[in-house]
Amino acid sequence: MLVALALTALVIIVFQMAFPVKTPPGGAARADSLAAAATASRAPAPAPAPAGATLPAAGGKSPAASGPTTGVAAVQPAVAAETTEVRTAHAIFRMTNVGAAPLGVAMLDYKNLHPAPPTPLVALGLPGAPMLRYRILAPHDTIDLSAITFRGTRSTGPNNSPVLTYQAAVRDAQITIKYAFDPDGYLAHVTGSVSGISGAYLLADLPDGLRSGEADTLDDQRALAYVVKRGHDDPQATLFDKLKPGETKIAPAPVDWVAVKSKYFVVGILAPAGPGDSVARQPFAEVDLLGGPRTGDAKTATVAAATAVQPLKDGTFAFDLYAGPQEWSRLHAVDRNFEDVNPYGGFFHVVLQPFVTIIVQVLIWLRAHLQIGYGWIIIIFGIGVRLLLWPLNQRAMRSNIKMQVLQPELQAVQTRYKNDPAKLQDAMMKVYKDHGMSPFSPIAGCLPLLIPMPILFTLFFVLRNTIEFRGVPFLWLHDITLQDPLYILPLFMGATSYLVSWIGMRNTPPNPQTKMMSYMFPFMMTFFFLKVSAGLNLYYAVQNLATLPQQWLLARERAKTLGSNAASPSTGKAVVSS
Repeated sequence: MLVALALTALVIIVFQMAFPVKTPPGGAARADSLAAAATASRAPAPAPAPAGATLPAAGGKSPAASGPTTGVAAVQPAVAAETTEVRTAHAIFRMTNVGAAPLGVAMLDYKNLHPAPPTPLVALGLPGAPMLRYRILAPHDTIDLSAITFRGTRSTGPNNSPVLTYQAAVRDAQITIKYAFDPDGYLAHVTGSVSGISGAYLLADLPDGLRSGEADTLDDQRALAYVVKRGHDDPQATLFDKLKPGETKIAPAPVDWVAVKSKYFVVGILAPAGPGDSVARQPFAEVDLLGGPRTGDAKTATVAAATAVQPLKDGTFAFDLYAGPQEWSRLHAVDRNFEDVNPYGGFFHVVLQPFVTIIVQVLIWLRAHLQIGYGWIIIIFGIGVRLLLWPLNQRAMRSNIKMQVLQPELQAVQTRYKNDPAKLQDAMMKVYKDHGMSPFSPIAGCLPLLIPMPILFTLFFVLRNTIEFRGVPFLWLHDITLQDPLYILPLFMGATSYLVSWIGMRNTPPNPQTKMMSYMFPFMMTFFFLKVSAGLNLYYAVQNLATLPQQWLLARERAKTLGSNAASPSTGKAVVSS
């Protein structure tokens, strides 16, 4: 148990050293200024394409970087710039006919928790820049659609879904971009056609970042990342901090989707799924990432750039746009493994992801069926885990009692045959056999005590990064994902940890080292848990409380067993119920 708890403390120490929490200087204002700089520097100055330029082959040199952006004057009647709002059950999409792109998406179900929120609701996108920007890479030039004003029409599709259609004439080409919005969610199905140009590519630029709507702005900014899903590979996240200014990375075909995410929200474009399966029939040819600029003493990168490249198939393109919260159920419904857009656990992601999937689903299921707050759900979950592990812990602790009974006999055998290794081994095996044990029994007895550790590690990340817990109050806590401002739960957790150790040591043979650890370890755990989420402190304290009855019963059993063994030294055996 002590080894397992020590490993827990070690992981927490390493994580806090790697990701210290501190108040950001400048906060969102600095992020917005950097974002504006990155947006302004993203597009090169218009220049004519070289004569005879050819289109690079897919998977070769980056199409997004292969040719200059050409300013193309649209041969069409003047069209006024206009903004259109499309409301779904959970979001408001702000669309512009300049570039036929979304400007931003407001989350109707999520309040802006920033200390000085510019808007009452969380809004995805950056001020002064479109959320997406399109370019058409033709054989001899690149058409920047963000410089073109489209004619927009609004209609209604199947199931009363809102539909926006944008059309524009560029030279001899006719360009159409259509958005069909899911009336119940955060998804839009985007289709388009480009007539009059052959062998072209669509370049779709994702947002350069996301404006923070969290109380802890710096923690939110540290989570900014581009996530790319290629074929059958697991999604790969690239943190903004890991991209040096001007550094480029290319993810080759086939790419199923690419997304930009903060701690709780995500904007992603996904290649459309084929009929009847989850295999993309028109995947992206590649995704290009570019590190954004950093100004002054900025240590956390808040801007970067990503471009998805999709070949036009018979002059058409298509993808799905998701702009919303990282709700597991909604991301899972999008399919294509989009629920893995938030890689929990950093280096431990591969090991923890199965636990994350199970635990998140269990917590959401309990919340949906019990209709109570997540604070109480954590309490019920903690008690449930302890009850499920009761038989295994019972077996492990009884194995420990048997080992305590064996110790005097093992020590006597070791003293008697210390100069004869062969007889010593035979005598020790006989002692183990007489008591129905083996030399591996101590190790097997410790393994059940390690089972709660992956659950604890998983909850450490789940309670930090799962949007279902965002801003959830409980008793005096205004947000269970943040630390307890009054330090009540860490102190209570430390007290219950000491109580578990004290009861667990009752009626055990005197051991100064173990006694010292019983005092030191609760103090260390309290210190380490001061800065972690209040929800994790609540879970661990509940685990301790649920352990006390079992510890008390086994302490009584230990007293009876060891007392009986001490009263009958001639037999050297004790009867331990199983």
